[in-house]
Amino acid sequence: MPAVNVCGEGQANYGEFYVYASFISLHKSYLLLVTDQKEFGIGNVTLSGPPTGIGQASSSPFNLFGLRNPLLSNMIGKTSSKMLKSPVISMVFIKEKELKQEILMKLALEAVKNAIKDIEKSS
Repeated sequence: MPAVNVCGEGQANYGEFYVYASFISLHKSYLLLVTDQKEFGIGNVTLSGPPTGIGQASSSPFNLFGLRNPLLSNMIGKTSSKMLKSPVISMVFIKEKELKQEILMKLALEAVKNAIKDIEKSS
């Protein structure tokens, strides 16, 4: 049975609030897990592809359990796919409801970028 390879991890915080991101390497692609909890969950599932030529990265959200943070899920998927130049399936499991959306988006994106830096360090 093939091993699961966690190839990059990152986090970001705002006071006591933390967002965690982990990338799992797949065949020519990645699985991205993002959460503000102690365990990862499914949440919003988004498939994103890298830009082709001059165009932007494409993203196709598929939400299994409700419609929470679709803009955040799309932004994370598109950004990570573009930076890694590979398809990315992201699962964003954010339960925080009190934090302003702008702060949440900034933290999640920072955690993802830190995880990508971790991937680049080990390459």
